[in-house]
Amino acid sequence: MEEYFKDIIAINGVQGVILLDAAGKVVFESVAALRTGIKQRYTNWKKLLDTVGNIREADFVFDNGRVYLRKTENGYLLVSMQSFASIAMVKLNCDILLPQLKSDKNKGLKALFRR
Repeated sequence: MEEYFKDIIAINGVQGVILLDAAGKVVFESVAALRTGIKQRYTNWKKLLDTVGNIREADFVFDNGRVYLRKTENGYLLVSMQSFASIAMVKLNCDILLPQLKSDKNKGLKALFRR
């Protein structure tokens, strides 16, 4: 599944990608996200998803970076990045990625993990 997110992770300043299901459970976490410890810094994903409601996308900017949140068909995609990362490139790559996730989801979850 890491292959799906390689273009997003390759963007200068991106620290990692986390894919959540609708219940806030981590479905996928990139190796880059594991290295930077994103999951250890925040673990109550369900509360975050309840807070954002049914929005399509959000961009959270902090002193030391930013998080881009994008709704998928079955949950949310989070991209953690440094403040200088190109948000336009991240959004473009998410636009390209989401239809791929949707088409492979229709083949079943096993299709996502076979790659």
